[in-house]
Amino acid sequence: MIRAAFLLLAIALADPSPAFDDTALEAILEAQRAEKRMPGLRAAVRLPDSRIIQAAVGTADKASSQALDHTIGMPGGSTGKTFVALLTLLLAERGQLSLDDPVSRWLGDHQWFQALPNADSMTIRHLLSHSSGLKDYPGTMAFQRKMVWRVLRQGSAYFTPEELISLVAGKKPLNPAGRGYRYTDAGYLVLGRALEAAAGKPYYQLLQEEILDPLQLKDIHPQVESALPDIAWSDSLKRDGRMKYDPRSEWTGGGLITTPTMLVRFYSALVLKWPELLRQMIEGGWQNPDEPDWHYGYGLFVRNDGSSFGHGGRWSGYRSHVAHYSHRGLTIAVQTNRDGRVDLPGLVARIEAAIPAVGDLPETYLRHLPRRESG
Repeated sequence: MIRAAFLLLAIALADPSPAFDDTALEAILEAQRAEKRMPGLRAAVRLPDSRIIQAAVGTADKASSQALDHTIGMPGGSTGKTFVALLTLLLAERGQLSLDDPVSRWLGDHQWFQALPNADSMTIRHLLSHSSGLKDYPGTMAFQRKMVWRVLRQGSAYFTPEELISLVAGKKPLNPAGRGYRYTDAGYLVLGRALEAAAGKPYYQLLQEEILDPLQLKDIHPQVESALPDIAWSDSLKRDGRMKYDPRSEWTGGGLITTPTMLVRFYSALVLKWPELLRQMIEGGWQNPDEPDWHYGYGLFVRNDGSSFGHGGRWSGYRSHVAHYSHRGLTIAVQTNRDGRVDLPGLVARIEAAIPAVGDLPETYLRHLPRRESG
């Protein structure tokens, strides 16, 4: 804590309007890490000139005191939903599916799908925006009972996508399809199965071919093992490297090992490589009249004033958050290997506030913004 305060003071005294660099970022992170007693904390900031500023503080392995760095992985939780959404729009752009396809076109011959609420009326678009009317499974008694039983018997609880989807089957819909919002991992699992049916390939293969390989996101890996290799330590890890909730279960609800650097590079590609698709991701979704400030688009939480969009991620023992500030051209991502309540959106906002303004952005950074009617 003393070191962090010294760093902040040194920055303040050195220059009344200093350039933001890795030292400034490290000071912000260390102050937060010490205050919240996090094992490790790291961040990456992509500036409009394409530079990426990185900092990591604390440990990746508490037992060995291994320092946290920029390349060791952490489960990214629901930050993976943005990858699912982009992949969906890429397939739609190619004509392999339509966002207005009834999901039954792709999954209607499966009994587990027929048992879902709104099975006849939900579309791909509704699954993308959490407006399908489906509930979610984590809070159900059935899920909790199965979790406890499998952990006691096997040490770790693995669920197939169909098992988790079945936990929300046979229920009344929360709303007519497309006329409400409820965040649901189960809906994104249904979406994953629909993508596989439309493309004729496994989801992780599609992701690798369409996004990860073209963007050279080499430090993003699918969660396909019970004991994830080369990840930072957290209290959620058992001695054999497994977790109580098997990370393979997350799949298209998230399902990716990642780093802040990889997340900011991915978001910059959304802005610069796929601005038209990003505009759809921002403008899509159901707008709740009782929540005028934000809405969930396609795989993104969106501020309705156009200032930012992004996504958070939670997995047992890990927290992630990434946001892009549209009118500043800044992307910021943070991760920690700590469980519990951690205000990472607040930390991202503090980092953004510490970065000096750089003037007008190139037009290439603004093409994703909603078009405004002239006259």
